[in-house]
Amino acid sequence: MGSRKFSVLLLEVLAVLLLSISSTGYAHNGADHQSGEQGANLNSALHWLEVSQLPNGDVTNTSDISTSLQSTAEALTVFQLLESSSADKQAALEFLRGNLLNLNSEQLSRLLLGLAEAGQPHHEEKAELLSRQGTDGGFGHFEGYDSTALDTSYALLALQAAGSDALIAGEVLQFFSSVQQADGSFPLYEDQASVMVTALATKALRPYLYTHDISDVLREAVNYLYSAQNADGHWGTAWESALALQALIPVTTDVGKYSKAVDFLKTSQSPEGDWGQQVYSTSLSVAALNMLASIDVPVDPEKAVVAGRLVAASSGVNIPNATIDVLGASDEDVAINSDGSFVISNLGADSHVVAYSAPGYLGASQSITLRKGQFANVGTIRLVVAPTTVLISGVIRESASGSPVPGVTIISVVGGSTNSAVSGINGEYQLLSEPGAATLSVQSSDYYPVSATADLQAGTQISFSPSLQALTDEQPDSSSISGTVVDNNEQPIEGASISILDGNAVFTTDETGSFELSDLNGGDISVAVSKSGFESVNFGLLVPDRTNVDIGYISLKEEEVLPSTSIRGQVVDMVTGLGVPGASVSVGGSKTTSDVNGFYQISDIPVLEFTVSTNASGYLFSNKDVSLAEHADLNLDINIRKADLGGVNIVQATTDKSVYGAYEPVLITADVENDTALNQGARFYVRVLNSEGIEVESFSGANLPPIDPQSDPEELAHYQEHLEAAIQDFAPGEQRSIKLEQWWNTLVAKPGVYTITVQALDGTTSNLVSESSTTVTVEPTSVLASLDPKASPGYVLLNNQADIELYAEIYNRSNIPVNLEFDYSLTHPDGRVITQGHSQLELAPENTNARQVLSVLPYDFDASGEYRLVVENVSGATVSSQSTGIVFVPPSIRLKATQSLSPGEVVPLEGVSVESKIQVEGVDGE
Repeated sequence: MGSRKFSVLLLEVLAVLLLSISSTGYAHNGADHQSGEQGANLNSALHWLEVSQLPNGDVTNTSDISTSLQSTAEALTVFQLLESSSADKQAALEFLRGNLLNLNSEQLSRLLLGLAEAGQPHHEEKAELLSRQGTDGGFGHFEGYDSTALDTSYALLALQAAGSDALIAGEVLQFFSSVQQADGSFPLYEDQASVMVTALATKALRPYLYTHDISDVLREAVNYLYSAQNADGHWGTAWESALALQALIPVTTDVGKYSKAVDFLKTSQSPEGDWGQQVYSTSLSVAALNMLASIDVPVDPEKAVVAGRLVAASSGVNIPNATIDVLGASDEDVAINSDGSFVISNLGADSHVVAYSAPGYLGASQSITLRKGQFANVGTIRLVVAPTTVLISGVIRESASGSPVPGVTIISVVGGSTNSAVSGINGEYQLLSEPGAATLSVQSSDYYPVSATADLQAGTQISFSPSLQALTDEQPDSSSISGTVVDNNEQPIEGASISILDGNAVFTTDETGSFELSDLNGGDISVAVSKSGFESVNFGLLVPDRTNVDIGYISLKEEEVLPSTSIRGQVVDMVTGLGVPGASVSVGGSKTTSDVNGFYQISDIPVLEFTVSTNASGYLFSNKDVSLAEHADLNLDINIRKADLGGVNIVQATTDKSVYGAYEPVLITADVENDTALNQGARFYVRVLNSEGIEVESFSGANLPPIDPQSDPEELAHYQEHLEAAIQDFAPGEQRSIKLEQWWNTLVAKPGVYTITVQALDGTTSNLVSESSTTVTVEPTSVLASLDPKASPGYVLLNNQADIELYAEIYNRSNIPVNLEFDYSLTHPDGRVITQGHSQLELAPENTNARQVLSVLPYDFDASGEYRLVVENVSGATVSSQSTGIVFVPPSIRLKATQSLSPGEVVPLEGVSVESKIQVEGVDGE
């Protein structure tokens, strides 16, 4: 199933989709979304995206490198981000929507992200995505498929936007840690390092920097992205550079680390506002540049920035009139946005105490240690209602449609004190009130007024979420309460009991988790929700007369069991691969002994960091350190080596010479010895790293045939025979020099020093037992394998006119850019020069084959013979092979025939033999 998944993923990520539909769409109304020069550029890009939208919601262009769904999803993000008033965002969402089971995880994640950003219901999409999490913590292309870093990145970003990542974050982060490669990258598939996937993973990981132990994982990913920059400081394409910038801008305040990439992105924008006529590239670029314009980056790269979100603990909504102070600092800049997000900038590299406060709430503080240029995200800060205050919150909806009602006024009157709030765009509000006998009311000119009385207790939160009825509708005779009960994963809970305290109304949730309590009198009502295996929830409601109150989702938490970790696995002899019986395995004070097959198990480990110690008679002692983000059940096999057993040792690795040019084979020899008293077998493997420590090539020392993962069993068995044949056997104490069957070809490797490491892998267990390294230098090389002038056509009849194209075929074998120049001339068979000229072109190392047109001219070929095209005075590169181009004109031939008879005379009526001769001769024609 993993192989099937791989082929689908590769096609979708790398496919170039050519669309055959027109680019007409919705017109832009000309309103500005930004200000200033950068704002004008973003406005022009937004306008280009808006007019690229089709009537069905699809936002795409024929030049796009992505699928229509990918380009539409990225464009929708920009429409939401820049608050487009011309784009049809709902149509774009509907274009993304499909049968949930048929959407792969990337498509489903993009849909969920769009719904969450638009504030629309997304329960089903979220539940389906959560169902695709694998046992390793990651997400695959569909449920049951192998997890990939790409699908997991998209899923985690979507669940973050939907506010449903907290419970699964630990397992997901553990998956990312397990698949990160040695260079810090995350792979697209197998071990192929990918800027795109690493950037997406970095974006997904960043919010957990201060809540989970992922600093090393994040740092290595960021370092890989920096190392993947090309010589011009960007990542090759606009879309890759934009993704990398989206990952890097929030993690550093040193803009110098990515300023060249920003300049590249800005200069790549066309006057029409697009990037390469591609919706996908344009959307990603706009998001990156908007992030740069929005983030609070200090001018001084020595300073640090702290960001986070400040919300009410009980409701999770933003807190009006909140303040943030950095104790002991004097020059910090603090900005708090309407959604509760905040940025504190201009902080020095030091330890700081940050204090959070707001009227009606208990204050909170946090200690933070910052580095120079660091961007620290401290997550969500939740303030609790003060014991002298009452927090009233809820969502105001329309009774008939269930849609949120913005802009209505909610009023609390306690004694002579009045407090009010206005519902936001999603109908949400929160209101701080004094305790005591209160009258709560909702006032709007379009709906029946709603009011309720309650005794507000200090230090509590009250939910007041009445549904408003339009004045044109008839009010019900009684009140009702409705809602849905879900678990921590937002899955519906069937059979939960809903009861009113001090009353007789009881209801049980159906298969969708829904309930409705009807025929109620208005007033202050206490509701209890319970279900076996879950913690019960009690809360107070204010229910107005003749009104339906929609509570929304009520989340029940599973009854907590004290968390712990268990480990199980097998103690294995490193050489034989067999289980080791009687081995002592211990973690702290817990100890066990492996069974006759080497299997062991230790449970109830209460800590997240511990050491697994293993000891067996005749074997070397082993310690293995384990660090977890959260408790889990681990499978941990432990390889141990016999105390008296050495192994295959690579004494040294050498190459046939120390300095190479481009396209040269590097032949490798390994001097090997078996320092044991037993026969040993080993396979050899080669890794080539550049001067920055990045692997540029890796291969087996033996010549192995390629293998298709989908091969049939017979082909796989045949391949296994090749693997076994690749094992080199060594007698006890034997020393031998081995010339590896495969070599490294420098091809277009950049000039510099490269480290070649030969590794010996145990023939039985494939464990690394020895390695040795040597270095080689690749020199700058400017070489052309051939420079061949040619003419087309190469054959012309005498006295005919032809349009002759003169060109040069060039085979480049350089590893540095080449500025090639040469002279050329076409000569008549009598030596006269017909035409001549000078040609110049630049060849990048990747441009291995080039066809340079020299001239196109009409010519009357008035003489037979060879018309020669010659190249001379070549500069810029050494030419290994050079030829001459020829246009051949054959001579014009006419035939002359001579006839003779022998004998010339005969006697009448006498039989005689007459011989007739015809001689044909070719002579020059006119």
